Amino acid sequence: MDDIDVAIRFGTGRYEGARSERLFDTVVVPVCSPKLIEADSSIKAPRDLFRHTLCYVDCKTDGMVWPNWRMWMAAAGTEGFDDSRCVALPDSSHVVQAVIDGAGVGLAELAMVASDLSQGRLVRLFDIDVRVPAEYGYYLVYPEASSHDSRVLAFRQWMLGETSKESRR
Repeated sequence: MDDIDVAIRFGTGRYEGARSERLFDTVVVPVCSPKLIEADSSIKAPRDLFRHTLCYVDCKTDGMVWPNWRMWMAAAGTEGFDDSRCVALPDSSHVVQAVIDGAGVGLAELAMVASDLSQGRLVRLFDIDVRVPAEYGYYLVYPEASSHDSRVLAFRQWMLGETSKESRR
C-alpha cells in the first residue's frame, strides 16, 4: 500500500496481501561493554547485576510483552530482583548504544548484536536467554503482486542466505 518493495517486520508474519518468510527467531541476552567488565570483574552471577543500571526495550506487540529484566532474572532463577534500577528505552538501538557507551547492562537481541559481540564492542554475560514467543519473529515481507519480480526474488534469496549464515554461527 505504501509502494514499498520489501520490508523486514517484526510480528506474526501474517500480513494481508503480502508474502512473508521468517528470517530468524528472537532471543534476548544480557550484554555489556568490555570496559564494564574491566571495571567490575566481580560480575560472576546474575545477582551481581543488581548493582548496575539495567536497560531494556519497553515494547508490547499484539499483547506480547518484549522480554525485560524481570523475565530474564526469573529465567536465571534469581529471586529478590528489584527493577527500580532498570531503564526502559523505546527501541533496541537505544539499548545497544547505551551499553556501548557504558551506561549500563542491556538486554539485546542476539541476532542484532552478533557483529558487536564478534568484534568485541559488546560482551555477552551468562549463557541465559529469554526467547520471544515462537509465533513472533522477524519476517521478510513483500506484496503478493511482487512475488515474481526478479529484483524482489534476488533480494529474498540474498537475505535468506545471509540470515541462514548468521544462524549457523
